[in-house]
Amino acid sequence: MSGTITYGNESEGPFYIQHIHRTGSFERTQHMHDMFELYYLYEGERMYFIRDRSYLILPGDLVLINQRDLHATSDSEKLGHARVVINFAESLALPSVNEAPFLLQAFTHASPVLRLDLPARRAVESMLDKLLHEAKGGMLGKDFAIRHYLTELLLFTARFVQTQPIASPEHVSPLHRKISLIVRHINTHFDSPLRLEELAEQFDISPAYLSRMFKEITGFSFVEYLNIVRVQEAQRLLVTTKLKVIEVSELAGFGSLVQFGRVFRQLTGMTPLRYRQAAGRGAL
Repeated sequence: MSGTITYGNESEGPFYIQHIHRTGSFERTQHMHDMFELYYLYEGERMYFIRDRSYLILPGDLVLINQRDLHATSDSEKLGHARVVINFAESLALPSVNEAPFLLQAFTHASPVLRLDLPARRAVESMLDKLLHEAKGGMLGKDFAIRHYLTELLLFTARFVQTQPIASPEHVSPLHRKISLIVRHINTHFDSPLRLEELAEQFDISPAYLSRMFKEITGFSFVEYLNIVRVQEAQRLLVTTKLKVIEVSELAGFGSLVQFGRVFRQLTGMTPLRYRQAAGRGAL
C-alpha cells in the first residue's frame, strides 16, 4: 500500500478511516472521544498510551480503543511508520450490535493490543483492503459495504480475544512501569487532593523528573491528566444521578465550584448544567 487514503470526519463520525505512510518524525497526538477506534500498524513502530499505561506497537499489532478511553500516540526510537486508523460511532454499528452484542466485546478486553500471527495479519489486512477500497471509491451501496466490512472486522476481533491467549505486552522499561503505577493511583484516588510533589515522594522519584517523564510517556501533563479524569467522573455523575452540581464537583475531586466550572467548560465546551441538559435531550 502507498499514498494516503482518507474517508470521513475524524471528530464527527459516524465513520472515519485513514491509511497513511510517514517517513520521518510525527508530532504526538492525544485523543479522547465518544467513538471506538481501531488502529493497525503495517510498518515501523509507535508508542501508544492507552487507559493507564504505554505500549510499544509493532507491525501486525491491532489496537482497540474503547469509547472515552484516553489515548496518545508518539514516535518510538525508530522513525517512520505505515498504519490504518478507523474511528466509528456506536450508532454505525448498532444494527449489527443489537443482533450480535459480542461484536464490541474486544474493546473491553484487559489488553487493548492484539499481537497477531501471520495468518491473522493476512486476514485483517484483507479486511482493511476491502474497507479502504470502498472508502476511496464511489460504487453503489458504498455506506452499506463499509458497515458490512466493519462488522466483519469486529467479528474477527471478538473471536480472536475469545479463542487466543492474549498476554499484555511487557512494559518498555521500569520507568514506564512506574509511570503506569502512578497513573493507576490517579485513576483510583482522583477524588482526593493530589499533588505532584507528594506522588513523587510516594513513588520515590524527583518531582521535576516525574513531571517531565509523565508528559513524555502519557502525552499529558500531570495537571491535564488529573483534570480529564475528574471531568470524566463529573460527566458520569451528571448523566446518571440527580446530585447537585456542587455535590458532583466535590465527588469528582475539585477543590471549589469555581475551579470545577472553569475546568469542565475548558474540556467540554459547556457548563456542567448545560451538559446535563444536553445529555437529557440525547444531544451529546
